[in-house]
Amino acid sequence: MTQSVPHAPYVTSLPWISHYGCNYVVHGDDITSDSNGEDCYRYVKAAGRFLVVKRTPGISTTDLVGRMLLFTKGHFIKSLTATLAGEEGPGTVEERRETGEAMRKRISEYASDESGLQPGSEVWTWEGSALAKENNRVEESGSFRKMVVGKGVRPGQRVVYVDGGFDLFSSGHIEFLRQALKCEEEIGRKNGWYDVQQRQERIRTHGEDFGPAYVVAGVHDDLVINKWKGLNYPIMNTFERGLCVLQCRVSLFLKQPNSIANASSIHIR
Repeated sequence: MTQSVPHAPYVTSLPWISHYGCNYVVHGDDITSDSNGEDCYRYVKAAGRFLVVKRTPGISTTDLVGRMLLFTKGHFIKSLTATLAGEEGPGTVEERRETGEAMRKRISEYASDESGLQPGSEVWTWEGSALAKENNRVEESGSFRKMVVGKGVRPGQRVVYVDGGFDLFSSGHIEFLRQALKCEEEIGRKNGWYDVQQRQERIRTHGEDFGPAYVVAGVHDDLVINKWKGLNYPIMNTFERGLCVLQCRVSLFLKQPNSIANASSIHIR
């Protein structure tokens, strides 16, 4: 976005978009109506200046607002592992299988590097007791599974773990992750990580340079978040929240234990 215009009319008119030099209006494929039930984009559509983009499956503002207003819990995922395997969720056996396959593909795509072609972030899932997911005093090793193979911890990097709900992902969450990385970069700078000699050595030895920290974000289960916050939180389910976090180029732990001490950090290293 290059310009934000306040007080835009709800029904988009041709003079309005022409005044700001807009050739087209772009909107999702969901219908938007005015108070009379008429299409808000009828004028620009009639002029052939309307373009449609497909809604992002599962992460639609329309869906999110509906969940908040209706206090529904139908979006919750009881078991992400079972859902990805096509063993859980609505629809027929074949529909569940196709949904799980599509979800796994999207996770892999979101975990790729900036080019979208090479491995990027790694993604793990963790299986353990409900008590270990809810109570930070309970520690258990559980069982780990690497869902997406990406760039692992590089020599000399410090592993930094953060966790949370990351619900209704916003600029605040992005800043939180950025600050976590910034703190590590400052430590690295004090320790000489960015010295020319050290950089050259990393490039010579590993073929590329990399930062001083390997950030891992743990995303808690829907049922765990709901136990803590009540009502119909989280508004976004585990899968949706995980995709948002992956876009920040950090590695991801889904279905995270509440205590990390004797589980994830040891496993990552």
